[in-house]
Amino acid sequence: MPELAFHRRRREAFLGRLDGPVALFAGGWRARNYPANPYSFRADSSFLYFFDRVEPNAAAFFDPADGTVRLFLEPRTPDDALWHGPMPGFEALQETQGVDEILPIGDLEDAVARLAAGRPVRSLAVAHEATTTRARKLTGEDLDFESAAGPGDPALVDLIFDLRVRKEPEELAEMRRAAAVTREAHLAAMAHTKPGGTEGYLNGIVDGCFARAGCVSAYPNILSVRGEVLHNHDHGNELRTGDLVLLDAGAERPTGYCADVTRTWPVDGNFSCEQAEVYEIVLAAEKASIEAARPGARYRDVHMVSARIIADGLVQMGVMKGSVDAILEAGAHAAFFPHGVGHMIGIDVHDMEGFGDRVHYPNGRERSTQFGTAFLRMDRDLEAGHVFTIEPGIYFVPAILHDPKLGEQFAPFIDQAAAERFLKANGGRGFGGIRIEDDVLCTADGPEVLTADIPKERKDVEAAVGTAG
Repeated sequence: MPELAFHRRRREAFLGRLDGPVALFAGGWRARNYPANPYSFRADSSFLYFFDRVEPNAAAFFDPADGTVRLFLEPRTPDDALWHGPMPGFEALQETQGVDEILPIGDLEDAVARLAAGRPVRSLAVAHEATTTRARKLTGEDLDFESAAGPGDPALVDLIFDLRVRKEPEELAEMRRAAAVTREAHLAAMAHTKPGGTEGYLNGIVDGCFARAGCVSAYPNILSVRGEVLHNHDHGNELRTGDLVLLDAGAERPTGYCADVTRTWPVDGNFSCEQAEVYEIVLAAEKASIEAARPGARYRDVHMVSARIIADGLVQMGVMKGSVDAILEAGAHAAFFPHGVGHMIGIDVHDMEGFGDRVHYPNGRERSTQFGTAFLRMDRDLEAGHVFTIEPGIYFVPAILHDPKLGEQFAPFIDQAAAERFLKANGGRGFGGIRIEDDVLCTADGPEVLTADIPKERKDVEAAVGTAG
């Protein structure tokens, strides 16, 4: 876990670049079905970036005029001690958090008015709507957590983005810990896979591995034999011979830092000839995009490396036709690779995606309007210290291949009869999809795969399946 000096250093860097006071909020509990039965609390990531062991309903006031940081927390009451156990007092927390003062959260508005002394105060919207409403009233800003422009004042968003975008050694250490836990979960799921099992059982194995290591899922696990559904959170299918299991899951540490990994494997431990052929195309695409992810590389170009290999591989298989250049120009590869090659990762599994395209598509760059490529989540030039995923895939999706508009648009490039064979494969259940994903650190010496210990070579994946007693 990062030490106090680490968080202090980040707060000092933030204060040193501010031109006025800022109030940040952690967010609060959200009810699952009635007020006393909440979802697990997860602090806002920009708040978590500056503090350790964040409490629900916390706020912080950063004042660059005197370089102070004040925390505002829920008061300690006898009822809280009865139901939830004793909590450290404000005096003890002031020392462990390394802040100048801790005050009751109920005093926030009066204290901020006094401390700001007429100066405008900025803030950021958070996922907890009641907290964002409070931030709006406190600052007078039109804050909106779901705004495409970002959660607050662009200058403040830019500042926090610039602080967070290059990962420091302590952050990378946490991400490596998350990767190690994620490895255990993926290996356990592979080991417990067998015909007649269920997706739900494997999902429980994954969640159990995370919990035993003091982690949670960084996002709802995608574990399915229907891998052509990109964000498939249903776990109700039986595992049958001929099926491919696609698992996209990553552990999140108490600090918020996480992993995001996808592996795909055959239920019976043996890829069929066509499954193996598709798998090797995806693996080649992933490896080539990883190799291309170096300082100065444009992330869109990294995406197109995978797109080109996938298009070429499908032409060699007879599923696509025509020149690869023409396929890419028309965007027809997206009929089988309908998403971007990845995204940033850190405290957020899609790190700072909520900050909007203004930071992820800088320097006047704009999202493509082309089907598939439009879903590329960022188009920045890579720098040492950036961490991102590389996750190409090939999917046989009925909703795409049977879409009349897309069918007409891509008809010159797709052998429909060959595609139909994949849609009807596996006794009519369909081929599904294959995705391979790793977390990659960009360094001056080249890419480092933080999740390299999770098997992905075909023979190693096959050897891991069904090995549990």
